[in-house]
Amino acid sequence: MLIAGKIENKIQIVAAALAMLFAFGTVGHASTCVSSSGSWANYPLSQTATGKFRVTFDAAPSAALINGTMGLSFGPATGYTSLAATVRFNEAGTIDARNSTVFTAVSNIPYFAGTTYHFILDVNAVAHTYNAYVMIGSVQTTIGINYAFRYEQATTSSLNNLGAVDTIGTVSVCNVALTMAPSITSQPVSKTVIAGNTTSFTVGATGTAPLTYQWKKNGVAISGATSSAYTTPAETTTDNNAQFTVAVSNTAGSATSNAATLTVSAATYLLNPSSSSLSFGSVNVSSSGTQTVTLTNAGNSTVTVSNVTVSGAGFNAAGVSSGLILAPGQTAALAATFAPSGEGSVTGSVSVASNATNSPDAISLSGTGVAIVNHSVGLSWSPSMSTVIGYNTYSSAQTGGPYTKLTATPVATLSYTDSTVQAGLTYYYVVTSVDSNNVESGYSAQVSALVP
Repeated sequence: MLIAGKIENKIQIVAAALAMLFAFGTVGHASTCVSSSGSWANYPLSQTATGKFRVTFDAAPSAALINGTMGLSFGPATGYTSLAATVRFNEAGTIDARNSTVFTAVSNIPYFAGTTYHFILDVNAVAHTYNAYVMIGSVQTTIGINYAFRYEQATTSSLNNLGAVDTIGTVSVCNVALTMAPSITSQPVSKTVIAGNTTSFTVGATGTAPLTYQWKKNGVAISGATSSAYTTPAETTTDNNAQFTVAVSNTAGSATSNAATLTVSAATYLLNPSSSSLSFGSVNVSSSGTQTVTLTNAGNSTVTVSNVTVSGAGFNAAGVSSGLILAPGQTAALAATFAPSGEGSVTGSVSVASNATNSPDAISLSGTGVAIVNHSVGLSWSPSMSTVIGYNTYSSAQTGGPYTKLTATPVATLSYTDSTVQAGLTYYYVVTSVDSNNVESGYSAQVSALVP
């Protein structure tokens, strides 16, 4: 019997030493402590806690069979009924917790005098429940799960104090810490993206740092997606209607966001010309005419021009070159020119190749080269009744002027030929006389000429 007693005592001593070793190993900073021996001691939390949160603390009983009770209250605890979530060093020498109306524990957890124990209370103030744990050595041991608040505090939803009392011996409480569980403050927003592009989701959350994040796609964790924002890879239509959520966690708990839906639209590549043909009509040989066609990106994705080719004698194109990139809705002006080198009808085309599904865009070209015809208007008039040294000739493109002088100096003859006229236009002419003092008369009566 003596040997058995020695063995039992040795086991208790070793267990106590292990517990003390753990306590000294995990408490790495000084803290204000409170202790109770027959009267209530209170330790205010760093803030009023609501929702989900964790409270941790270290407690040491002075003896093996005490009645040390510790719990959370709103305001200073003045009695057992003040406590909502409660753990206890009971008189039987074990650790238990209060579940509504009774103290209980899921297993037998003995405690020892002078040993410091680290307690963890995970509280859900909305549900008025809590989980209680105690560290035995390096093992987190469960006292109770989903215990209800003491029945007198069954509707309490805010707690801000840790109260302690011991009616047999002394209990000391140190290192009280509050950790607020994460709460989602801004949910991820559903996105629409065109296939081949990326998009981003973000979440806003509060809670005691550090917060960790894990994004999921259709319920499966995404490797490396562990920040408050997540950017997808280039999407495909197979990801249409995918659901994205994020879990935000810390030591006090976790919160999962609402699902954001990703809509992926098929990419469309269309480059449409404003006209499929351009006609230059008749163009004088050795001159040129210009026509413009507008190219529009009518799809929902970027179009890149790879090549522009022109066929047909005398035709050319400018304004659109290889490598030109058009965003959806963007336009580019293609200027086609016809410069005939000889007489006769000519046909050709402009071909614009791109990554558009309707590539290439083909625009047919036509024009006729004609010989240059020189036109002129001959004018004559009656001599002035006064002595003059010559006459000036004026023209205008509209009746009544304003007029432009055609003669650099007065001409002595009674005629003038205007060789600057163009076919199809009407010109208006007047004449003035100039005397030896270089004084010019008023305009003559106006005449007109239509150049065929």
